[in-house]
Amino acid sequence: MRTLDIAPFILAQHGDLIVLNKPFDWPTTGRSLDDDDCVQYHLINHFGQMVWAVHQLDADTSGVCLFSLDKQLVTDLQALWRDPAMLKDYLCIVKGEPAWDIIDERSPIGKVDERSLGVTPIGKTAHTSFLVLDRRNGFSLIQAKLYTGRTHQIRIHLSHLGHPLIGEEWYTDLPCTVHLRQALHAARIQFPDAAPIPEKEFSAPLADDLQDLARRLDLQLP
Repeated sequence: MRTLDIAPFILAQHGDLIVLNKPFDWPTTGRSLDDDDCVQYHLINHFGQMVWAVHQLDADTSGVCLFSLDKQLVTDLQALWRDPAMLKDYLCIVKGEPAWDIIDERSPIGKVDERSLGVTPIGKTAHTSFLVLDRRNGFSLIQAKLYTGRTHQIRIHLSHLGHPLIGEEWYTDLPCTVHLRQALHAARIQFPDAAPIPEKEFSAPLADDLQDLARRLDLQLP
């Protein structure tokens, strides 16, 4: 059994909405409510009641992750998840220095075989925009904006562009092992005005391990 002191990762609570800076190496939810290898289990123990995930982050991804003490609020917020006014920003540290400063990546994503996802003409619509914040010494710091929510979308699109995440293992032929996990952080979420919550924008400071990585690579953080 792994233990997790969840309290330091709770950024704020607005009514029934819990704003978490999710630690890396922890799945958002587990196989059951008794699965202690996930963030949801430890939030349930912390609050002493049922807690629902509003959305999911990959286990390796740190950053803004929202939970709720009210199941109906989850439904209401998820209904807005694909609203064009929703903003979902990520910070990424990648291999290589892109020739572009800004790019819109719209390659469709789907199954490329029975076990793997990737870019494929028969995939589902996927849209990510990327902005280079800094580049040097063969690495770059990139801001990603998600407009759709395909599984592993940022990871797949970056690899398709030839700049896989540092720590990427699945979507690159040559894994970049400069860091022990994928260098991906959910930095900000902003809901449209119609969201039934008093606060509409939430952000999480870059995880300590990624701050250390950026310093090691001499990349300037925003």
